[in-house]
Amino acid sequence: MASASNKPLPSAFEGPDDSPGYLMWRVSNSWQREQRNALQHLGLTHTQFVVLAVASWFEEKEVLTQIRLSQLTGSDTMTISQVVRVLEKAGYLQRIPHQKDTRSKVIRVTKAGRELAEQAVQVVEATDKKFFMPLGDNGQSLITLFRKLLR
Repeated sequence: MASASNKPLPSAFEGPDDSPGYLMWRVSNSWQREQRNALQHLGLTHTQFVVLAVASWFEEKEVLTQIRLSQLTGSDTMTISQVVRVLEKAGYLQRIPHQKDTRSKVIRVTKAGRELAEQAVQVVEATDKKFFMPLGDNGQSLITLFRKLLR
């Protein structure tokens, strides 16, 4: 039986499409599906791509450990550990001893990893361009809003 307000749930919203969280979840799922399909032919998941791309981007700027990769990607350390292990086994990353911290390993991108990252970033950016095209000139505004949410 519906409540007095004729809403099935005691929500501040008239329906799911009025909820920014629900819409973000739907958009995120749709975007992830597009990226997953686009990267499939390269044998990468999107998470693997992000780790490989971030490692490629930052390895010359700073010493990368799994903890640092976790911070840079916003992923939990267990996920990063699993992804690094898979990418290392595939020959795209290597873990070498840390000069100052014997408990840590430094993450380095191999030549094969760099080549794959270069291919994958083109695929991901083309997929983004197609996905966000309906926003037209509002794409930059969306980036600004996302940055605000991440601060």
